[in-house]
Amino acid sequence: MVHHRLKKHDCALHTADLVERLGLLVPCIAEEEDRPVRPADLAEWIFIEAENEPEIANHGWLLELDDEVGLLVRPHHDDLADLLGEQVGVRSVVQLDREVFAVDAPRLCADGLRAAVMQAVAAANRRAHDPHPAGPTTESQTVELPEDDDLCRLVSGDALSDGRRVQIWVNRNGILVLPAGTIPHGPLDHSENPHFQRATVTSARAAELAKRHAGSWIPYSSLSDVGLLRPGLVQRRWRATVVERSGASVSLSWRGTRPHALLFGVYVVAGRGRVDGLP
Repeated sequence: MVHHRLKKHDCALHTADLVERLGLLVPCIAEEEDRPVRPADLAEWIFIEAENEPEIANHGWLLELDDEVGLLVRPHHDDLADLLGEQVGVRSVVQLDREVFAVDAPRLCADGLRAAVMQAVAAANRRAHDPHPAGPTTESQTVELPEDDDLCRLVSGDALSDGRRVQIWVNRNGILVLPAGTIPHGPLDHSENPHFQRATVTSARAAELAKRHAGSWIPYSSLSDVGLLRPGLVQRRWRATVVERSGASVSLSWRGTRPHALLFGVYVVAGRGRVDGLP
């Protein structure tokens, strides 16, 4: 694994600085609690590599985590990608696998990105040990915080649009249609890790991805109408037509279960256009 360092950067925080500041990170799995893990150990489990031809546009850092890092985060609640995306210097994170991330952080060197990962792990560790706010728990405190507007949900990774295979992503800003396979993902199965099915992509980043891969970024502000037809009993194929104010239209068709289509409905159709036959 290549540990790449930029010649010029604006990275003020490095691994050595952070090791002295974090203190102990205690695993949250019961049988491991007698084995505290020090930040110096954590740094050895983080592998950073620069990619000359990144799989995702502008995401030039490939980040891989050793399985041991899983001891430091809450089991069955993988929020590390979100926490890493909040770190200074990190513009965008796409989770490619359970321990593999593509990161857009052009102003960080490898050492600075490793420090950002350590901060994200420390935040996940604190959240794992104290998942609820201080004070008496109320109904309002147990409600999850609203998702970031840039958090894209995968409606389908294998849809049809004008005869070609595409993947459909939606967030609260618009619809992103890319050739199938552009952003890697896991199966659309809610029993799996949900991070396989989502990526944080800003509007500017979505437009860049669409341009780079000959896809489409359709902001909601440009929409004229959206029609969604639920699947029949035999073919089980959803159909949607997105019409822009310019008159351009995009036809989409995909196989899927009801929850996946409702993702499209929640982010796109609610308050816009018609919905044919939705329960």
